[in-house]
Amino acid sequence: MGRDTSKFLGKIHVQGVPRPPSAIHNITSAMIHSRSNPQVRTIRRLRSSHGRRNTDLLLLEGPHLATAAAETGLALRHLLVTPDFQTRHAELVDHIEHESGLPATAIDPRRLREQADADAPQGIVAIAEPPRTWKTAQVTAPVLDPGLHLYVDGVQDPGNLGAMTRSAEAAGAASLLLSPGTARPGHPRALRASAGSLLRLQLWTDVGVDQLPAGARCLALTPHSLDPESPPSVPLFSSDGEPVPLSPTDSIVLAVGSESRGLSPPLLTRADLLLCISTTPAVESLNATVAASLALFELRRLLVAEPA
Repeated sequence: MGRDTSKFLGKIHVQGVPRPPSAIHNITSAMIHSRSNPQVRTIRRLRSSHGRRNTDLLLLEGPHLATAAAETGLALRHLLVTPDFQTRHAELVDHIEHESGLPATAIDPRRLREQADADAPQGIVAIAEPPRTWKTAQVTAPVLDPGLHLYVDGVQDPGNLGAMTRSAEAAGAASLLLSPGTARPGHPRALRASAGSLLRLQLWTDVGVDQLPAGARCLALTPHSLDPESPPSVPLFSSDGEPVPLSPTDSIVLAVGSESRGLSPPLLTRADLLLCISTTPAVESLNATVAASLALFELRRLLVAEPA
C-alpha cells in the first residue's frame, strides 16, 4: 500500500466519513476510561526513559506514525483512538486496521491527553514492536551496501536524531548508524520527528568507530574554520574548491556530530576526508540537523552526477 497518509486525512477532513450510529455506540461503550487500564499503563511506561529500558516496544503517536507502522508490517500490540478521531477519520482507521490486522480500541480523550508524550495528541496512538531492520552492533556487525549511509556520532537530542533520519531517507540513504551515546531511536520524540523514517530505514545502534566496515569511505562533516591550525577540509557547495571524490560503487558514510561537541577524535582519525559547509563569519556553526541535511543532499547530487 502507499505511504501518503495525507490522502486519507485530507479527504476525510474535508468530506467527513461518519460511522453509523450503531458503530459509534459500540466504540464508546467499550471505551478505555481508567488510568489503571493495562494499555494506559503501557503508554505511561513508554514515556519514561526507565520504562523504555525495560521493553522494546515503541510508542507511536499520531496518524502518520500509526500508518507507517502498519504499512511497513510492524507488529502492533495496541491501537488506541478517540471516538472523535474514529468518527472524523474512519477511512484512515479502517486502513490501519486492515494493514495491521488489529482492531482499534477507543480511549477517553482525557486519558490520552494525560498520558501522551506529544504536547498536542492527535487522537490516535499505536504500541508496536520495533522493526526487524533495527539491529545492534553489539550483536550484528554493520554490513553496508554501496551508496550513502549516515553515521550519527553523539547527537543526544531525540528530535534532532529523528529529523536527521527523515532527511537521510529523503536523500536516499541506505542506512543509519548510531554511535554509543547517541539518542535512542525508540524515544517518542525521535519517532515523531522522523515522520516514519525511523521505521523504514535499516538501522544499527551502538556502532563504535572501529566497527565501521574497513572498505567504507568515511566523510566527516566538520565546522568551517578559518584557523590555519585546523585540519584541512573540503568545502561542499564550492565551485572553485577541491571536488569531493565519490563513486556510486563505494559505501559512503557521512559522519555527523552534535553542534556543541562535534565529532569524536577516533572518528576524525578514521575519516578518509573532512568536509565542511562554508558560512558567513557571523555564524560559527549550523544546527547538526541542518548541516546533515545539506550535506546528504549535496552528496546525493554528486553521486548521481558522477559517472559509474
